Amino acid sequence: MLCENVSEIIAHYGFRVISAPTGEEGITMALEYAPDIIICDIMLPGIDGFEVLSRVKQIPQLPPTAFIFLTAKSTRSDTRIGMNMGADDYLTKPFTKEELINSIRARLEKLSKKSKHQLEKDELIEATLEKMTSLTKTERKVLNAISEGYTTPQIAKKLFVSNKTIENHRVNISRKLNLSGPNSLISFALRLRAQHLDNDSPVS
Repeated sequence: MLCENVSEIIAHYGFRVISAPTGEEGITMALEYAPDIIICDIMLPGIDGFEVLSRVKQIPQLPPTAFIFLTAKSTRSDTRIGMNMGADDYLTKPFTKEELINSIRARLEKLSKKSKHQLEKDELIEATLEKMTSLTKTERKVLNAISEGYTTPQIAKKLFVSNKTIENHRVNISRKLNLSGPNSLISFALRLRAQHLDNDSPVS
């Protein structure tokens, strides 16, 4: 009954709703439809809401998904358990339709900002990658070593040059890639490596 009522309220406000009677079916549907938000009661037939959240968080192919718990439990310890597991909000029954919709809208806004921020970061990396053609072969080796976690002395030893030479290469790489800040080169190298590992290809 609660599932039907919540679905009707959400649909009334123009959101697309897909419901499931059990946690197991909910997980299956989450995999199929990749929802922006999962609203889940803690007390369910079969596995409970905590188990649903735990399993959902372990699905790598799911895009960022907000998770809202509905529960009759209102103790701080129960709330803390859900939040520590990664829940985004916790609505205690009985709740108003305004509380439900406001929670949904807040989660969607947060997801939108996160998605926009990630898109901006991806675009920045792509723009920087285009500039990598200006790097020399040695500078690419230095960048690759930085991405693997090597320090300046370790890179110098690896390439049989002085620490000062490596420092100069680091300055030149940062300048060519328009990177600024004390840790910007390291951050870029690590993100570049992670991107290439996802594509199963080397950095250099």
